[in-house]
Amino acid sequence: MGLQVHNLYSGNGSVLMKKVIITGVTGFIGYHLLRELREKGVEVLALCRPDNKDIDQIKKLDHVHVAACGLEQIRQLPELCAEREFDAFYHLAWKGASGSARGSYRTQLDNVRWTCDCVETAREMRCGKMIISGTVCEKQCDAILKQSTPSASAYYLLAKEYAGEMAGTVGNRIGIPVLECRFYHPVGIFNKKEQIIANTIQKLRNNEAPQYGLAEGLFDVIDVRDLAHALYLMGEKNLDGDTYFIGSGTPRMLREYLETVKDMVNPSAHMQYGAIDTHDLPMQREWLDVSPFQAETGFVPAYAFPESIREMLSWLEDEKAYDSKKWLI
Repeated sequence: MGLQVHNLYSGNGSVLMKKVIITGVTGFIGYHLLRELREKGVEVLALCRPDNKDIDQIKKLDHVHVAACGLEQIRQLPELCAEREFDAFYHLAWKGASGSARGSYRTQLDNVRWTCDCVETAREMRCGKMIISGTVCEKQCDAILKQSTPSASAYYLLAKEYAGEMAGTVGNRIGIPVLECRFYHPVGIFNKKEQIIANTIQKLRNNEAPQYGLAEGLFDVIDVRDLAHALYLMGEKNLDGDTYFIGSGTPRMLREYLETVKDMVNPSAHMQYGAIDTHDLPMQREWLDVSPFQAETGFVPAYAFPESIREMLSWLEDEKAYDSKKWLI
């Protein structure tokens, strides 16, 4: 299926960024970044798979223009979209980011290739910079390589790390800056249900006893709305580095986060710590340092963890209402 590009660009001189490209716009982070950009009046070319169920709704949004283009088709974009001179290209899409596909090395290697394809496409579309998303867990790749029996999800982290390195190399070769935004655990409405905080909220609401490992490792949660704003700043600002961690600035032991959730949702619940052998990899505090990004952008998170939990509780208590107005809010 060929690309179908809808509407023309009007531009908006009231902001520093006028127009950007985004892959993965219907994903958790992409959705919130789209909201942030629309609030700032930035024109967005949203790249969606042709069979995406939300594509018709997205086409109705102001400041948004849709190209029915999956990652497999990304190199066709310069031929089929005449618009050029974008401020940034945000690459958020990643096939097999969760579930059993994390353990498919073929899928994960495809993602590396598509990431590099996006860099070349961004250069042809004359984008000012390329911004890719990653997680701080990629720092654990050295430990993964030393494991005698790595978990199946190791393919995902190794591919993410390699994709970032390859994208930077391609960008240097063809002359486009490539920046990587790394985070640990974003939370908010429309979060994936299997993620630990969302899953814990659901179990506590259902009076189930959640099971964990020791939950004593260092952890960091950021509200996805803050992450979306940080991504906006990454596109807007001229930054000195190429990789930045975006977080709360106050990382804590995972158990502290979980106890906060329990106190807010079901204070009498029994949390079964140590019930699961999780084989946790090391996490170092310096990896969670947000100060370099704050120093260059002035970024300060606006949402405290309890506020994020209240927002998620409201969503989980009436998901149908949120789903019905998802693309209207």
